[in-house]
Amino acid sequence: MNCAKNGIVVYHLLEHATPGPVQQKVGNFVVVNTDRLSEGSWKEGDIDFVALGDRYECNKCGFSVVVGCSELMMATAFSKFTQKHLKRIVEEAEEKVEIRRKN
Repeated sequence: MNCAKNGIVVYHLLEHATPGPVQQKVGNFVVVNTDRLSEGSWKEGDIDFVALGDRYECNKCGFSVVVGCSELMMATAFSKFTQKHLKRIVEEAEEKVEIRRKN
């Protein structure tokens, strides 16, 4: 595979939490469902995070994959980015990929 393009915008929209407790004990650990904690504090269409990745393509079959998205992650939590900033980045992106947990 060869690098076809750098700086692909990869983003994830906030999703409604799956039903269940905010926290539960599993073995010796307490698992916290952070989606449940934030439920109701965001609007439909709000962005969870935006990252930049690189798209690699196979010269033979054309299959492509975007990788390397963890170096700079932009989110509203604990950063200077607002929903307005994140939405503008996604809207103005020449090429973008949406990550989905659900179909």
